[in-house]
Amino acid sequence: MNIIETDSQGKHQQEWLNSGVDEEIFHLNARSLSGTLPYEYLLYSPKISRRNDGRLRDRDLKKYQHIELGGWWCSGVDPLNNYVLMMWGCFKPDHPRRDRQKIHKFVKYEHPFREEHALSSF
Repeated sequence: MNIIETDSQGKHQQEWLNSGVDEEIFHLNARSLSGTLPYEYLLYSPKISRRNDGRLRDRDLKKYQHIELGGWWCSGVDPLNNYVLMMWGCFKPDHPRRDRQKIHKFVKYEHPFREEHALSSF
């Protein structure tokens, strides 16, 4: 499974529409992801520790294993760089992980690990 065009896509689209977002904005900026594809969107930073063979460390794979169950990804354009498409974005997992520091809360939105937060424009 990679980019989902089935029930999840419809569920994610409805979530955006229920929030008052125009359908065209959703289609231009958001996509449903599952399987190993979300790792490419969230764990690309050269600042992330890797094994000698280049693979992610087991602790990071375990921390982010919930993203394989799917969610939606949203990215936009960079208003400070001629509106080019940004690599940075936001992933909302369908099954969020528990916050280690606030055990009664969940991490609702994931952003690229070890990367500076950025502003996205749509």
